[in-house]
Amino acid sequence: MLDNQLFIFMTVADKKNFSRAGEFLNMTQPAISQHIHALEDYYGVKLFERSSKKVDLTQAGTILYNYARSILNLHHVAKRAVADLVDTVTGKLTIGASLTIGEYVLPRILANFSGKYPDVEYAVWIGNTELIHERTREGTIDIGLVEGVIDDPQLHIKPFLQDELVLVAPVLHPLAKKHGLKGEDLKECVFVIREEGSGTRLAVEDFFQKAGFMPEKIITLGSTQAIKEAVEAGLGITILSKWCLRKELLLGSLKLLRIKGLEIPRWFFLICRKDKFQSRAGDEFIKLIGSEDLPKTLGR
Repeated sequence: MLDNQLFIFMTVADKKNFSRAGEFLNMTQPAISQHIHALEDYYGVKLFERSSKKVDLTQAGTILYNYARSILNLHHVAKRAVADLVDTVTGKLTIGASLTIGEYVLPRILANFSGKYPDVEYAVWIGNTELIHERTREGTIDIGLVEGVIDDPQLHIKPFLQDELVLVAPVLHPLAKKHGLKGEDLKECVFVIREEGSGTRLAVEDFFQKAGFMPEKIITLGSTQAIKEAVEAGLGITILSKWCLRKELLLGSLKLLRIKGLEIPRWFFLICRKDKFQSRAGDEFIKLIGSEDLPKTLGR
């Protein structure tokens, strides 16, 4: 019971708001307040300074927060030690993935992992790189997989899979039949690209800079699948990960365009908090992600 109350207390401290903590924990605000009052009675101190907009930790609350993190980590360590004794990998793993990875890479990884560890449960968040970074940093996500470059001293950041962004056009587009394309050939094209905060968007903007132009018209869509549908319909051309274009390139519904000297290689990255305890399930998932056999697992 105390472990649960400490977790609720830490969530309120992280969110700085009872309502947001309630949404995250799927609890009512009165229920959360009851647990916090019980903790305050138990320790005989006030843990939060409350205002109409937010709550802040008191000095006593700050001290308890640091001990609560250690207590909960030790609880997880003990639970893992008992599980290791019977050599069972169980528990729940919360994974976050940016859209390209979440929609086109992660399902194959999870299928492989489930075959090895069928007792592990998953909860998966999918959003752009910015969102996954934020959720991992605040501890909502155990492990994040992103396509954008991140610099954050609170996180372990490790490349795990090489990717390539490629330029594709509808099969009837004028550039689809042209050979020896140059960057200047793209200036008047309509580009259909991802939204701000996306790792792919950052890579595309870097491509424009290297090519020495900015398109006259850009259409922004927040879904990779929507972009592919729009390009197939003739709305424009796009730059996407080769991982998400395998079916379209195989079926010939989109045409790959190559511009010499303007290749767009990049890496996918695994991120997790440095101070967050990883269950054995998390450790095994990280091992799979870092395996040299991962590309083979993914069918490449």
